[in-house]
Formats: sequence, C-alpha cells, structure tokens
Amino acid sequence: MLLKLLEKLGRKKLLLDRGPSHPEYLKAKPWMNRYYVLFKKRPKWFPFNITIHEILDNDHRNGVHNHMCPYVTIVLRDGYWETLSDGRHWRPPGYIGFRSADNLHKVELKIKTKPLTIFIPGPFGLRKKLRAAYNQNFNFVKN
Repeated sequence: MLLKLLEKLGRKKLLLDRGPSHPEYLKAKPWMNRYYVLFKKRPKWFPFNITIHEILDNDHRNGVHNHMCPYVTIVLRDGYWETLSDGRHWRPPGYIGFRSADNLHKVELKIKTKPLTIFIPGPFGLRKKLRAAYNQNFNFVKN
C-alpha cells in the first residue's frame, strides 16, 4: 500500500542495470524500483535520506560496485545473496547491514524473487577510494 501511494505521488523511479556511461548502455534492462520516502532529491548538506528498493534483477552482471556514501540497508522481503571480499552471504528478511562508501559488493537474487529493502544513504563525501570500474572484481581494487 505504501509503495502504491509513493508511486501515485511521483516518488518512484525505475533504475536500469547500467548507466549512459556504460559501453553497452543500449542493452540496459530494468534493475530496481526506487521509492523516495524522504527526499526525491536530497540536498547535499542533509546527512541522510530514506528510500525503499525493490530489486528486480541481479547486480550489474559483471563485477562489484561501491556507493557514493556510507549506508544502512534493512531487508524487508525475500532476501538476497551478497558477495563481499570475504565470500558470499545470505541476507534474509530482518537483516540489517551497515556499510562504508568504500565497501565493494555484489547482490544476487533467488529466482522469481523481488527483494524489498529500506536503504538509508548517509553523508556524502566519505568515500576514500575511487568509484568501482565496470567489471571490477575484488582482485583489482584501486586505492
């Protein structure tokens, strides 16, 4: 019910599995529905936002990624596999994860699931490493 309300209020955005700078952008597919609970466009000075993510497909096909800022994620529905530098971990409903902006990871779904998470990005400007490159793996982490 909340997601339908947010959609009616224009606070839903469909994200594709790759952005315009990706070499194979023309092959982009739906990846995630993002629902903006707090700010649709957060001011840079505000320390956090609250969004709901409905994940539609596995992460970015190849490689791992990091984020623009530290974040908290709370799994509400279905769960997912998260690959970190120390291995692959199951994240069930109820899981709460705290991550730095430099944390590299990859998310993979069980077949026929659409995990739902609360995603709370923190302050901008705390990432110390470069943005992860396309097809980057744990063996090729840049400092």
